[in-house]
Amino acid sequence: NLKLEAEVQYANNTDITIDNVIDNLLYADAMNCALLKESVMDFIVENKEPVMHRVSFRDVPGDVCKDLLAAVSRHEEKDSCDDDDADNETDVENMYRYSKMRIRDLREKLNDMGLDIDGSREALIASLKEHS
Repeated sequence: NLKLEAEVQYANNTDITIDNVIDNLLYADAMNCALLKESVMDFIVENKEPVMHRVSFRDVPGDVCKDLLAAVSRHEEKDSCDDDDADNETDVENMYRYSKMRIRDLREKLNDMGLDIDGSREALIASLKEHS
């Protein structure tokens, strides 16, 4: 998919800084670029002190908070999602586990299932839940 390839290139080659973090976040959100959005969220979490002091979130849509919390959760745990006990998990546990997974991991899981890998974090998780 050309859109996904372009998104990967953009995310890998864009230098996210304090000065452009909100522009990149708004662009990623508006264009439904989940991978870029995740990169921006990771930058925010990794640079939380300067971001809190120098960046205004006034123009950021409220639904972005869920993605930011997922980034914080991933950063705190620093664990990759382990599928060893996936068969024993409830739907709620699966949703929690999926919500903490990185976009590339969600897309890989969907691709392995033969499902569409384009969309927002919420759309990818919903697709996994529907087909699990």
